[in-house]
Amino acid sequence: MPDTALNAYLRQRPADTLAVLGLVSGLLSGFFGANLELPALQPLATLFFLDAAMLPIGFFYGVAMAIGIALLTRKPWAAFLVVTTIYAWSAALHTAIRLQRNTGDDAHLIAASLGAGAVGAGLTYLGCAMFAVDLRRPPWRIALTCVVGAIAGLLFYLGERKYVDERLLFFAWQPAVAFAIGLGLPRQGKGA
Repeated sequence: MPDTALNAYLRQRPADTLAVLGLVSGLLSGFFGANLELPALQPLATLFFLDAAMLPIGFFYGVAMAIGIALLTRKPWAAFLVVTTIYAWSAALHTAIRLQRNTGDDAHLIAASLGAGAVGAGLTYLGCAMFAVDLRRPPWRIALTCVVGAIAGLLFYLGERKYVDERLLFFAWQPAVAFAIGLGLPRQGKGA
């Protein structure tokens, strides 16, 4: 089955494709994610060690990554990335909570921001690598993604201190990490 012009274009620009999907997810997360009061989701959220209010954020990003990886790898079973990405979001959230230790001082909050950003990025990368063989090598790519996630994770600190809007974390972190993951995917020409 031949590619449409749009599919071919998107496969030629994997990093940009994932970044745009990450931006859409970040916007949904920032504007609707934590504002959705859906107590009926609590049993499902519990499976991911989350509160129901936090589940949509991981879900939006998971759907974005699943669509992108499925499109770029032509593997429809990449839809399972929704699950791995929600677990990555949960791990990042719990990392922030544990590192911050509710003390509220700057050192703990910065450590929480860096750690959570790196953990979320690294686990999201590993989830994507289950479906995209090209992400399994070379190992410096996951390190790059973790560094990007950690740096963007500093927006958590800035948001907590009210230097920036708290939603900026989602608007920037999700597309930045998605872009970094996309850098590990090959550009595919029309004949691919």
